[in-house]
Amino acid sequence: MTTRVDSEIAIDPSGALIDYRSETPLPDDVKTSLERQVRAWRFEPVLVQGKPVTAKARMRVTLAARQLGEERYAVTVDNVTFPATGYGVLPDAPPAAVTISSRKIVAPSYPEGLARARVGGVVLLYLRLSADGRVLEAAPVQTSLLNVYGSDKALAKGVAALEQATARAARSWQFNVQLHTDHPSARDLTVSMPVEFQAPGMRETRPGQWRSEVRGARREPAWLQSDAGNQRIGVSDVDAGDVVPLASAIKLASEVKGVAL
Repeated sequence: MTTRVDSEIAIDPSGALIDYRSETPLPDDVKTSLERQVRAWRFEPVLVQGKPVTAKARMRVTLAARQLGEERYAVTVDNVTFPATGYGVLPDAPPAAVTISSRKIVAPSYPEGLARARVGGVVLLYLRLSADGRVLEAAPVQTSLLNVYGSDKALAKGVAALEQATARAARSWQFNVQLHTDHPSARDLTVSMPVEFQAPGMRETRPGQWRSEVRGARREPAWLQSDAGNQRIGVSDVDAGDVVPLASAIKLASEVKGVAL
């Protein structure tokens, strides 16, 4: 199971955390354990015009829970990301090279067989955009199936059906792109966007709500494989409708994946 925890942070010029404010309701024991871990994390100094500065940012921590026994779970940090576009921009956040928001999104068709079987899922797309907001490439990066059990072969067919429907629909999507640099990179013009297929009777999950999922392997798009500076965003890190850039001025120096709460 996974859930997401949203927060605001502030870091000083050395990369030390000076403020952390969680926005997501959590059980007291999980909230206390997570805050204790976060306050020990170190970040890379944020540079503006070559000088380290105090910076604020939004941060999302994805937690994973594994059942140990009846009503007992081991909770660990699964990933940390930094939303920094649209609603995610704070007044004191460092400037981004590109600001991107959605303009025209047409939902993909729900594969009939999966809808009848009440199989839900989430497909995470990486979208490479043109400077005028058109989708140049759409690559499914990772997919989770919800409310489903079956053989590996059957699950793979479900994943393929959802990914094909999503990539096909994405070709007509349009985005608002504001350039703040004369030479944006492919990373600057790439965003991640999840598409959720809700089976009849199911509701989308929000931060703080746990979700059981069969999560597939994550694949990096070909146009980004040589760029080591990207945020590593997975299907469990995003909510329906999120548009999250890969470029971020905020970077963790601490190794936190797998840390137990």
